[in-house]
This record gives sequence, structure tokens and C-alpha cells, in this order.
Amino acid sequence: MECVANFEVKSELSVLADDRILRIKHPKGLYRARIQNIPRTVYTTPFLLSLHIYFDAPSLDEAKDISEECLVDCLNMLAFASGSRFELHRIRQLVDVTTSGQDGMRDVRLWSDSIEYEDPEPYLDEEMVKSIQRLLEFDAPPSIRRALRWYRLGINETIPDDQFMYFWFALEIVAEFQKSSEKVPDRCPQCQSPLFCEACGVNPVHKPYAKQAIEELLRSADKECSNETIERLHKTRNGLMHGSTLKEIEASLPQPHEEIVDILARLLWKSLALQFPRNMFDGTLVIGAPSTYVRQRYDAVAHLSIMVPVSDDGDLDLGFEGFKAEMVPFGPPQSARPTIIKMSREQFERLEKLRFARSDYRELCERVWQKSQIIDDHVLALMLATDLKLINEAIARGEDGEWRSFFEELLGGE
Repeated sequence: MECVANFEVKSELSVLADDRILRIKHPKGLYRARIQNIPRTVYTTPFLLSLHIYFDAPSLDEAKDISEECLVDCLNMLAFASGSRFELHRIRQLVDVTTSGQDGMRDVRLWSDSIEYEDPEPYLDEEMVKSIQRLLEFDAPPSIRRALRWYRLGINETIPDDQFMYFWFALEIVAEFQKSSEKVPDRCPQCQSPLFCEACGVNPVHKPYAKQAIEELLRSADKECSNETIERLHKTRNGLMHGSTLKEIEASLPQPHEEIVDILARLLWKSLALQFPRNMFDGTLVIGAPSTYVRQRYDAVAHLSIMVPVSDDGDLDLGFEGFKAEMVPFGPPQSARPTIIKMSREQFERLEKLRFARSDYRELCERVWQKSQIIDDHVLALMLATDLKLINEAIARGEDGEWRSFFEELLGGE
């Protein structure tokens, strides 16, 4: 079946005219691309190119992966030929081009707009500041500062393949920095015994190679780091450096590729910690660790059967005017920590009624109610920081309303 994917692409270049359409046809017929500017009305939104990819796929379920492979090939050539940035912004739709019957109805996968903001994790406090100041007392050598930079860039990166390589750069820098000058023997790949030269009657030795220095560093950073783990890390690194992707390497690894990124990142952090004076890590530092270093995102996808018109140029019109899928955030943007509020069963019943009362604060009451949990004879509710601030300001102004009286009573009892 023929499909078309509607992508939006960030770029430093634009088509010469907004109404001009450029077409790229793969010489082997693997795909064809349609490129056009997406005009902006305000400068606060980024400039994007509309890039439609037409290709063949066994089914709509498999079409997304195939479309992304075609997109990568197309963007690679655009970047190579122009020397400019081309980066996927988002996918909008996937459409089965093949018309079903005589009514022109087509199956469509419609991706939602991403949530307009992502709330941070309320974590930074005075104790974290004290810990940072304590760590800054160590005058790190230039090599360690460079390794810390690559560690930070690895955390910031959104593509797991690139994350792994950034973390590996940092690991190599640290390993080279602390590499021992003592000569070491080569070892048997099977039993790890030192190799022996029968002609010379000795075990040949040399200064540690980069791979040996990394292995020594990993074992000193984590006593439980096994030979199997080290071998998997080397295999992943070699695969990426020789043109494979994590997705391709994943089939030969005993763990999902996201886990191998996390394994490397955690071993790297321990290796970096070894470079600081040991007495700094006396249990008084506040140190955070993510559950995963791999960036996660949520998308809502709607499957529709809908009439898709054909535009004047013969391709499908993927504007989808009047149709929009979106992910709605739970509440207003947050940066501060939420607050736990305790109430009685009777107060909880009153809150439930306030969810339906006519008031400008009905949605606020709904949010508090949704984040409530009944425990024995009382109820605990999680209140967003912006909602708590709004309530306190309304109480201070003396606003009228049953909701204000309820929260004044509730917060006054805390």
C-alpha cells in the first residue's frame, strides 16, 4: 500500500517562495518528498518546513518506522548538499493513499500536538547549593572538566545513539587521564590469562591501551561491573562507530538499547565521582540520580477514516482543516513543589459538589478532587502550587463564594 507521512522539519533554510513546492524523487523509487515553507505570522514560533514523504508500506501499523527511515535519508542528503541544519520537529499525520471504494475515504493516523509546556521537577534547594559549593572546592584538572562537559551534553541529548557516544567520550577522557604508567600484558580473549610468547619465553607487556584503561576504570568505579557488561559496552561502542544504530545493535544485546545507555551513564558518573577527593562523599552531599537518562515523550494518536481531498498539484491535501488532536495538560504550568492537604470525609463530599458549582474556580476544585485519595477516615489531596497561590490570594482579597469559605476553612485548619 502507498502511504504519505506529513512531517514538520526545523531548518535554517527556506524555499525561495512560500507558494513554491520542491519535489525530490529517489532514483530507485523508494520514496518521493514534497517540500514547502510553512509561513509564519509571528516571530515567536520557529520556522518550519512542511515535508511530505510518499512511500510503500505493508500496513499503516508499520508505516511510521518506514517513513522515518525515508525521512532520515532525505534529511541527510539535504544537510550534505546544503551544509545547513535539518532536524525533525514532529510528525503530523500518516495517510493511506489508496482509496477505499468509491467514497474517497482513507485511513489516517493523526498525531496530537505536543503539550505546550513541560513542568520541571521541583528539586533544587539550599542543600543542593551547599553540595555544589562543596564540589567546587575541588580544582578539577582540565581533562576532568572536559569529561564533565561531555557528561552534561549526554544528559541534554535527546537521541539515545548520540547520548551513548557522548557518555563514551567522557569515559575515554577519564580513563586516559588516570591511566596507569605500569605496563600490562595482553590477555587471552577466552580465559583472560596473560598471553605468553614461546619463542621469547616471556609475557609481552606494554602501556595500557585505551580499551584496557577503560576496563580498569570501570572495575575500579564499580566492583560489581562484570566482564559481560564491559563487553556489551564495547560492542555497542564499536557498532555505533562503524555505522550501526542502537536499534540495529539491540537485537544482539541481551537488554533493550535504552538500558545500555543508562548502564554506561551510571558507570560514567561513578568514574567521575572517583576523581573527586574521597572525603567529599561522606554522606553529607545531596546527589540526585535520574531513573533513566533516555528522554521519554508521550504522543496521542487518533485513527480516523475520513475524506482526504486531492490538492491542485495532484497530491493529497494534508491540511486537515477543522481537525485537531491535542494533549491537554492537567493544570497550569508549575515550577514549585505541590502541597499535601488533609481533609475530612465530610469536607471531601463538599469538595465534590464544588466541582459542579458555577464558579470561576470550578476547574481548580476539579483538580484538587482528582488528586485526592481516601485513607481510612480522612482524605489527602495533592494541590498544585499555582492553585494554592491562587486560593491564598483570593482569601486575602476576601472574595465571596462557597469555594472560598471551603478552602479558608480547610487551610486554616492546617
